[in-house]
Amino acid sequence: MNKTIQTSDLFYSYSNKLSYALYLFESKSEQFETENGFIFSNTKAKELHGIQNVSHGELSVGHLFPFLFENNLLSQIRMHWQKDLEFEEVIGKDKFQAFGIQNQPYLLRITKLDSIHYSITIEELTDVILAQKILKQKETKLDRLLKTMINGVVVVNTEGQILYANESASEILELKLEEIENRYFSSREWKQIYEDGSPFPMDQLPLAIALTKQETVYNCEHGIVSEDGHFKWLNVNATPLFDEHGKLEGATASFLDITELKKTQDTIKQQNRKLTSVLEAIEKSAIVSVTNPDGIITRANTQFIKISGYTESELIGSDHKILNSQFHPTEFWIELWNQIKQGKTWEGVIKNKAKDGTFFWQQTFIHPLYDENDQIEAYLSIRFDITEEIEALENTKRMLHFAGIQNNRLQNFAYIISHNIRQHSSNFTSLISLLEETNVEEEKQNLVEMLHTSSIQLEETISHLSDIISINQTLNKPMEICSLKKEVETTLTILNGSIVSRNIKVEVLVPDHLQIKTIPAYLESILLNLVSNAVKYVRLKSGAWIQISIEEREEWIVISVEDNGLGINLSKHGNKIFGMFKTFHKNEDARGIGLFITKSQVEVLGGEIQVTSEEGKGSQFTVHLPKNPEERIRV
Repeated sequence: MNKTIQTSDLFYSYSNKLSYALYLFESKSEQFETENGFIFSNTKAKELHGIQNVSHGELSVGHLFPFLFENNLLSQIRMHWQKDLEFEEVIGKDKFQAFGIQNQPYLLRITKLDSIHYSITIEELTDVILAQKILKQKETKLDRLLKTMINGVVVVNTEGQILYANESASEILELKLEEIENRYFSSREWKQIYEDGSPFPMDQLPLAIALTKQETVYNCEHGIVSEDGHFKWLNVNATPLFDEHGKLEGATASFLDITELKKTQDTIKQQNRKLTSVLEAIEKSAIVSVTNPDGIITRANTQFIKISGYTESELIGSDHKILNSQFHPTEFWIELWNQIKQGKTWEGVIKNKAKDGTFFWQQTFIHPLYDENDQIEAYLSIRFDITEEIEALENTKRMLHFAGIQNNRLQNFAYIISHNIRQHSSNFTSLISLLEETNVEEEKQNLVEMLHTSSIQLEETISHLSDIISINQTLNKPMEICSLKKEVETTLTILNGSIVSRNIKVEVLVPDHLQIKTIPAYLESILLNLVSNAVKYVRLKSGAWIQISIEEREEWIVISVEDNGLGINLSKHGNKIFGMFKTFHKNEDARGIGLFITKSQVEVLGGEIQVTSEEGKGSQFTVHLPKNPEERIRV
């Protein structure tokens, strides 16, 4: 006898045999919201949540999965929802412990079935797959980080065709990403000009130099005119890209919109022109005094009397010490008198103090006056009050100073990402290689735990880099007290895979209590660069060792990283060891920026770095960092 098999029966039978939990929900509003109604769950889902005999509409997605509506996670889910994309997230053990589900890591997926229906599946993960999924998530986060950089970034192939552009490039160039990608950087649609409006030669563009001469170009400024005639000024850096065999495969450029900075510079030029005009006008009513050869005032004009606050009788017969602000050192006055006594005109800026205690600045010219015997009989002082201008110039210097700091930090950021993230990647590669080679379950478990730990360290590094990217005033951010022992342990954890694979003995001599006030991201980078270099250039034979020692010496914290590796010929390379893109061994992983970054960061923190090394015997890098960095930091 034929029996009609209902579609719903087939679905229930199929879903209940699935090895993972399946939930169905309905969204009448066509949005992912906490009140979306629960429709169905299979046997596996009922086991996980303890759902038995629940009718349609009694529960919602918010009841069953409240953690999905936390701000960070919810925004990502809704972004995928709007684009009809499947959302995938590894949910850690602690997340499910909080909601009564087994102590187990899971892979959670949200799949939109139609405009109002969607499914949630929860699949149990093995530790190895979990580690791979988490690593993929970290790479996704890094990709999001690059997309949110304020620098525009483009990557071109060897023909100059743009293969990739980030969101900032789209905003700066005021074009959609699809309008940028696949164009050529030298396209006629982009008119590139000098400051005077003349065409910028195509072969002089930074990307052209990077591709043709395979050279890195820094801080090239030029204008770019869009199709509608709108123009912007760009500061561009470009560098060639090579594959693992050293073959050129393209180039990358990062650029900043400096249009506003150009406007500021033009404003400063205009202000300087105005200042010149003002000084010429003030000269007609200058502050004038005359002294005898000994410096005693014999004449003072009305402007002198007015600005000083003294009466004429108080000034005549006195010398200019009456206006001394104690600002200038004794050597300043000695040099002034030496010059005018030799019959030369002295010119300079003097800070004076008025009778009421206020200070004022004067642009001063002192001219010797001669008698009929060609002997100096008096000195004529002509002064201009430039107090307001001095204050304006000081403010301008501060603005340009901090603009320079910001620009340098943004340039170094790209190098920090490339170098530091590679260390994590290398460690992952080493650990996964060890994992593939071993058949011992206990060793596998230990390696998986190392992968977990390394992924956490990678996330922390990305977090530090995220802080660096918002670098408006990096040095003005509060410094933190860091445990040096903990920072060294963190560094060794990151590099553990490489250390184990190379069979390196590491000795750590760091007092447990020793701390330093510093910028954490810079300290992490300094330690990571020095130790990873020691690991990278170890001699691949038994007996390889690295010693990390830190001690306190008066006003300094001294960090030493010593190894018995390949060493460096300082007679040959000593003058360029901390230079950018300088390498000293035929190591295909070497990029030549680690020590450059390290030296820059040490100096920013007010410290110093030295190296002693002998080729074939090993190297020792010693870093001195101040205990009180605020007092020593120099930009």
